[in-house]
Amino acid sequence: MTFESVILEPPRSMWPTGLSEMSHLALGELRQQARKRLVHSAEKFVLRLSDIARRAGLMSGDRPLLTGDPSTTPIVMTGHQPVIFHSGLTFKYQTTEAFAAQHGLIAVAVVIDTDAGDAGIFSYPTGDASPRSLQIPFHPSVPQFVAKSTTLASHPGLFSGSRLKAPDVLSSELSAIENELRASGKESAATAFQAVASQYSALAKLLPAGFSAMEANLITRWNADIGSKLLELPLSAVCSFPEFIRFAASIMQRPFEFSQCYNQTLTAFRSAHRIRNAANPFPNLQLEVDWCELPFWVVDHAAGTRHVLQLRRTPEGLTLESNCERLLTLQPGNEAEALTSLLFSGQQLVPRGALITAMLRLLFSDLFVHGTGGGQYDPCTDALIRNWWAVEPSPFVVASASRFLFADERQQLMQLQHVESQLREMQYNPQRFLGTNAFPAELEARLTALLHEKETAVNQMMSARQTGESAHDIGREIQRITDTIKVEVSQEFEPRLLGLRSLTDQHMSAITSRTWPWLMFSDPVSGNV
Repeated sequence: MTFESVILEPPRSMWPTGLSEMSHLALGELRQQARKRLVHSAEKFVLRLSDIARRAGLMSGDRPLLTGDPSTTPIVMTGHQPVIFHSGLTFKYQTTEAFAAQHGLIAVAVVIDTDAGDAGIFSYPTGDASPRSLQIPFHPSVPQFVAKSTTLASHPGLFSGSRLKAPDVLSSELSAIENELRASGKESAATAFQAVASQYSALAKLLPAGFSAMEANLITRWNADIGSKLLELPLSAVCSFPEFIRFAASIMQRPFEFSQCYNQTLTAFRSAHRIRNAANPFPNLQLEVDWCELPFWVVDHAAGTRHVLQLRRTPEGLTLESNCERLLTLQPGNEAEALTSLLFSGQQLVPRGALITAMLRLLFSDLFVHGTGGGQYDPCTDALIRNWWAVEPSPFVVASASRFLFADERQQLMQLQHVESQLREMQYNPQRFLGTNAFPAELEARLTALLHEKETAVNQMMSARQTGESAHDIGREIQRITDTIKVEVSQEFEPRLLGLRSLTDQHMSAITSRTWPWLMFSDPVSGNV
């Protein structure tokens, strides 16, 4: 796979490869236990899905996993929602895998299954045969495209509960998309898509009542060798660990102080980075004298719901609330037991906002690999870790890249946009562009001759003025040459620019998009990340 606009911050050669030290004694003990549980649980999760894949006729043979003993081997982590990946996410996972393999590290990706969304949604290009689009002369045989969206899933909700559509419905819809891609002239995309679509159909037939869309995304991605050697585990599973419950319970012991620290950290971060939007990087927690909001969701997987956790100070103790309902009352010293009872009742706490990666980095990772979004907000997480836990956070790095389905059309578009931005300068000062390949050879030759004529005329005008002679006719000749130059340049570029100006926002978005799904590309695997 050929990636463009590769982002590695810092360069991969500078990424740390050692175990992180945790000076906080209680966190250090939790971390040691949590890391072992993480690796063991992730191994079991991956092996279970691999067995399912084999039953569907996918992923023949065993896959070597990047695992080991977390007491002696560093863990590099990454993660994302279980959606259909685009090139940036593909690059992040491939880079994490390659780095871990190179240095003999354990590599774990956390599946953020507790977010709300549609695990099956993706966009695909379709030809737009509107008369307006046909005026665009990028290339006479290339139709213009717009993006359409569809989904493999039966309904949105929590990612953990998303299910594939019924096999017959899914097969029919995927076949229609393949045909639409072929009708639009995107044969390679259609062929690549068909190969992956057949895998989704095979998985759906394993459980006609509704195979997990989240797990189908993981299996098809692994089958394409995108992060196939990583250990993976859903966040919901991580948040059932006793170590996570103890971690959350420690926050419940001083909830009002934590909320205040959280808000102060956000305020200072916005001020330092001149961020005016109060929702970035995360919203502040609501905080009153006897009531506060905490950065946790209360997730009910059976109901497919999640609600913000609040805490109220009452005469009986600290009461946890969610969605205007009382959940339980905490007594000093029994916080972990109370949260465990909540888990047994079918509900669980999961972190949100800055607490997600704060928890993952404090309890598990020696290095966390973010995309560009996480790279922007995790410096705030660094500050929260330092401010509340008084320890130095384990490091994070950034890895992302772009790949374009319409690479040739995008290149032509960028060239035309550059021409449009330079057109006036090219008309009135073409001498600045000579020898730069901005003009075709024939036009450059004509412009060179015209510029020579103009220079001669200008010299004649200066001589006439020095001797007091009339320069009126010479001035008209200079204007004629100037107008001729403008016409020559305009005739060369205006027809193509008319096409550019005919592009709708939808056409522009389709051509320049970097988020087309990996299953549209015939070579999703990169050997050079």
